[in-house]
Amino acid sequence: MTDFRERRLRWLALLLAVAVPAQAQAQAQADDLAAGKAKAKMCAACHGIDGIAKVADAPNLAGNGELYLARQLQAFRSGARKHPQMSVIASGLSDADIAAVTRWYSAIKLSVELPL
Repeated sequence: MTDFRERRLRWLALLLAVAVPAQAQAQAQADDLAAGKAKAKMCAACHGIDGIAKVADAPNLAGNGELYLARQLQAFRSGARKHPQMSVIASGLSDADIAAVTRWYSAIKLSVELPL
């Protein structure tokens, strides 16, 4: 009977050792996305909080890769890429701001419907 209890306690300890860090990681990811969504509010007028552009000359951001989005914002910030609004907006973004915004928009899942 004692052997059974010991095995059960070891199993429970192993389960907790795996579950607790996984839960902490999930919470950290949720916090990261919440921070990204909050930062993306400044983008919403043109690109939408959902990443679907609200104005004709703005691209959709939803579902684009995080690396691609970050490189574009960094290019606007450095002046390597120019746009009247984006150059001004990006110049005020920190690396952390760029990471938060790109994490948010790249996490949005899209579904595609092909014509015909």
